[in-house]
Amino acid sequence: MLQWLFATLHLLALGCGLGALAARGRNLAPPLDAPALTRCLRADNWWRHSLLLWLCSGTGLAYYHAALLWQQGRPVPLAMAKLLGIVLLLLLEWRTRPLISQCRQRLERGRLPADELCRQLARHSRRQLLLLLLLVLLSSAWQTGAFNTP
Repeated sequence: MLQWLFATLHLLALGCGLGALAARGRNLAPPLDAPALTRCLRADNWWRHSLLLWLCSGTGLAYYHAALLWQQGRPVPLAMAKLLGIVLLLLLEWRTRPLISQCRQRLERGRLPADELCRQLARHSRRQLLLLLLLVLLSSAWQTGAFNTP
């Protein structure tokens, strides 16, 4: 029962996160105005909450499926690729946080952020979105047993 709940939360968080990343990047497209930036920051809030839920539920699922991470005393290559992708996603998020903070501070002061800052944040959003889609692809390949050679 708990495993089913983790899986449900994991998929729900994944869907919300994909939509939030796409919205964050889309709302940073020029010409940027205050309402678009507000929508971008709201989408970022959704992304942060869904990322937290996604990581927590994924950790719960990994606990139940720990035996699938290792086969014949070796790590499963797709599982390790997925873990590497998660680390890369978290590193990108760590690099994105200061940019978001700058945007929030400028908006609170009644100013729009610089165009270069918005372009950089949009680039980070696209990279995170592509990486998250790659993680979905790796997860589905792993769960179906593709490329898992003995």
